[in-house]
Amino acid sequence: MEEAKALLKIIKAFLEEREIVLEGPIDEEKLYELARKHGMSHFLMDWSRSNCQSEKIKQLILEDYNRQIIKDTNQNVELERIFEHFEEAGIETLLVKGATTKEAYPQDYMRSMHDMDMMIHERDFKKASKMMKSLGFEEFYDHEKHLVFTKKPWIIVEMHRKLIPGGEVSHEYFNDIWPLCEPYQDYKNVVRMNLEDSYVFVVIHLIRHFKFTGIEIRDVLDIYLLNEKYQKVYQWDRINEKLEEFGAKEFEENIRRIAYDWFGDEEIEAFSAEEQFILEGASVRNNVNYHIGERQGKGAYLVRLFFPEFKVMKEKYPVLKRVPILLPVTWVARIVKDIFSRETTVKNRMDTIKMIQEADLEETKKIQEIYQKLGIR
Repeated sequence: MEEAKALLKIIKAFLEEREIVLEGPIDEEKLYELARKHGMSHFLMDWSRSNCQSEKIKQLILEDYNRQIIKDTNQNVELERIFEHFEEAGIETLLVKGATTKEAYPQDYMRSMHDMDMMIHERDFKKASKMMKSLGFEEFYDHEKHLVFTKKPWIIVEMHRKLIPGGEVSHEYFNDIWPLCEPYQDYKNVVRMNLEDSYVFVVIHLIRHFKFTGIEIRDVLDIYLLNEKYQKVYQWDRINEKLEEFGAKEFEENIRRIAYDWFGDEEIEAFSAEEQFILEGASVRNNVNYHIGERQGKGAYLVRLFFPEFKVMKEKYPVLKRVPILLPVTWVARIVKDIFSRETTVKNRMDTIKMIQEADLEETKKIQEIYQKLGIR
């Protein structure tokens, strides 16, 4: 995977604003496609100016770079507008994920974001939703965990009711995180997590991404840059205590080791199976293979796909906390809701069923081993 080694070197050089000359020939098309797959093609800009031989690839990189600048600028403008209106309306807002992680990057635009995430109190959801629509956003779909708004051509906002779904060990901590938060910039009603909680949340979120589709180079770079900027001021005792409590300490240690292997000062000799898995990029098939392994079989996963466990369902349908006997009724309600959902369509369910049926159990076993080596249980 010479292109992968080259890409990681180019990313590091771009961050450090220095020139880089790669040793030996490189397949420029493969390099570009790998970078684009991971949402990192704008990092090729400096390298392409003096090193890229293909005019076609050079033009694609320039277009991606300019698009990222424009997208980042638009996201920042829209986020500021939202915060100003929410601030005036007294809507308490918690900013999370990429919008705060990007502060660890040398320049704001370097950290690409598919969407912008914030958590709102349930009591303010109707008020906040109405205000989003007044700002020109359209409601895309309503999920029990979040409400998604879009504004063409590329602004997506996820307004969360909760940060972690029910049934997960960190659910209560992060959904009740408000008292531990700090003011964001000069706002009174816009807050952010403190440094330690932010880092723990990034790690927990990466584990969730692994379980859903896998992670990308950008996610590993986040870990590297957060440590480079904050490791001397982090209260590591508190971070490690929470990681231990949430069963994420082993994963954090492994992903931090990979981050420094990739972006540290040492030369990359070869990639481990875990690193190769990350470099292959995110895929829905990873989610299917993970759950087949976790459920110990295709049949068991199919059952849980349509009939989740009680601990999951009670968070989706709070009535179950008072009347557990209604579990079968909520299963039916969930299936009916999925049929009319813009997020979980019938086609999506059928595609998942097909992937389950076609899954290679040997591949499932290998992926399960990779997850276990990384510390994902």
